[in-house]
Amino acid sequence: MAPADIEDELVAAYAAIGRAVADFASTLMKLYDDLDPQVQQYAGDVLMPLLHVSQVKGNKLIDRAMSLVEHPAVLEALADGRIDEGKALMIIDQVSVLDAANQAIAEPVLIAHAASHNYTASQRYARRYILKLDAEAVLRRHEEKRKQRLVEKFNLDDGMCSLRVVLPALDAALAFDRIDRIARALPKDDRTLDQKRSDVAADLLMGKETPAPQGEVCVNLTMPITNILGLTRDPVMLAGYGPLPAPIVADVAANGIWKRILTDPVTGMAEHITTYRPTPAQRELINARYPTCTMVGCNQPAHRCDVDHCCPFDGTNTTVANLRPKCRHHHRMKTHSSWRCENRPDGTHAWTTPSGRVIETELEPIAEPAPF
Repeated sequence: MAPADIEDELVAAYAAIGRAVADFASTLMKLYDDLDPQVQQYAGDVLMPLLHVSQVKGNKLIDRAMSLVEHPAVLEALADGRIDEGKALMIIDQVSVLDAANQAIAEPVLIAHAASHNYTASQRYARRYILKLDAEAVLRRHEEKRKQRLVEKFNLDDGMCSLRVVLPALDAALAFDRIDRIARALPKDDRTLDQKRSDVAADLLMGKETPAPQGEVCVNLTMPITNILGLTRDPVMLAGYGPLPAPIVADVAANGIWKRILTDPVTGMAEHITTYRPTPAQRELINARYPTCTMVGCNQPAHRCDVDHCCPFDGTNTTVANLRPKCRHHHRMKTHSSWRCENRPDGTHAWTTPSGRVIETELEPIAEPAPF
């Protein structure tokens, strides 16, 4: 068990990394600003002999430093150790779609959230917040990003290659679901599921027949009923991704299956549903209510997790109130180590670390709560 003072020392050391990055960015911009305007376009070349980096690396360092310095609130949070470099750059990227006035509104909100959440959760929150703040701006950026869809091939060592496909999130969700369904339907052999998915994807791309039934492609979308009635254009939640502007999912793929998830109009939480094994309806509701593993900082999607009895099974407590998704790693950690967890009456989930610290997860509504 790690002593609490060592944990505090570790937190402080991690915060110091952020301060160092902020100091480097500020110093680099001082050097850049001191250069003659005609030389500034060659600033990457100036860094090559100084830092022993490539021109490409030098230009990237300058672009990153410039982004940070142009957002003083984010730079200050990084220097204070409230957020790390990854979160800082994510926030800058997310707010770039907004005008200056809305950036000033969004930045402190996103910084405060990122200070107590991991990168993925912070990014998901930022998408929702910015979409709510200025949906039209987000839609415009989506259309610009959509123009950048592409397929790239990267050569790897040992006779391997990586194929990268960039496409709209909804299309990617549908494509992955098709690949995953076929791979899971294949007979058991010596291949892992990832290997099967790779083989299936290759067969589909090369026009080969797949040796398993394909089934129907499924995508889970959550939206307020007011969208369906045409009264609002609130963000739509794509399971496994996050919020999307309503217009881009209005014509969801014709071969997709819609699953409507009802939400409480006040809280935005998935609503209502005893056996040791949860019923399909229970599992589906739990996955909708808690979209990822409920270990703080884990982003394993709920549909890939175990459904864990937080209080040990007593013959009567296989209920939504007692069940939470946990990835296999964190399920074992809770069962076989001194980590402990509990479900709170308000639906939150609390973990107690081996050193006795209590960390709470937060509820994450899949629809926007009512504004009253």
